[in-house]
Amino acid sequence: MQNLLPMVTSDALKEKRLDQRLPAITNASVKIRRRGFGFNPWRYDIHLLDLSANGMAFLTPKLNLSQLQKIDFELSSGGLTTSGCAVVCNTGNSGIKQRYGLLFIETDDAFDAFLTGESLSSDEVNRLGEEIAEQYMYQRIQNDEVLFRVQNQRMVDAVTTMAGRLGQMGLAIKDDRGRVVRPVNSITVAANGVLSVPMLRAGDTAIKRVNITLITTDDVGHIRYQIDGGGVFDNIIDLLNHLCRCFDQISVP
Repeated sequence: MQNLLPMVTSDALKEKRLDQRLPAITNASVKIRRRGFGFNPWRYDIHLLDLSANGMAFLTPKLNLSQLQKIDFELSSGGLTTSGCAVVCNTGNSGIKQRYGLLFIETDDAFDAFLTGESLSSDEVNRLGEEIAEQYMYQRIQNDEVLFRVQNQRMVDAVTTMAGRLGQMGLAIKDDRGRVVRPVNSITVAANGVLSVPMLRAGDTAIKRVNITLITTDDVGHIRYQIDGGGVFDNIIDLLNHLCRCFDQISVP
């Protein structure tokens, strides 16, 4: 039985692997092949870097992949083998080798054993313990700016996903330039992470573009969501519900 993960559709997919990453198992091997028509041979010149519940990273000397490209993968460790399908979500260089990050689309039931340690030797369990301890300490000393960026990206992801679903269900809106578009196509994200949407605010007679930003409102760093001239929201659910109503106000038949 295969476990299906959410479909990836972004045109500019960034690194989305927010789950905890485990170090590559020392005796684990991985092979991959492109999905598509024709004969696509397995590639074995893969060096696994890390593994998480929703993806993995690896190095390869010659294989050229592009973002959003789908591939099949197979992981083996000792007598355990697991397989599935993934999409390329991150590309880069590490010396003379290409570095890729994959986001899993499907995994089989045997995959959980790679994350629970059922297939690890004593040495691998020791290494895993050291790696998890290091990750935990790094997370403890993360500065506020990094955490703020992560929370902002999660807000952007939530708003764009919600807007995309509204469009899939038939909602069209008029934006601040008078165009009839799907809600997700009206959203812009600036280089500094500020998200903006068209909106008809109370007292306005014309649709205007407004910014949505994160703010901290107390000494312990609680994050809230602020719409310029449109109020402050304590949590992402309240913000999304409000944006649904705002999109409905500027919807067209």
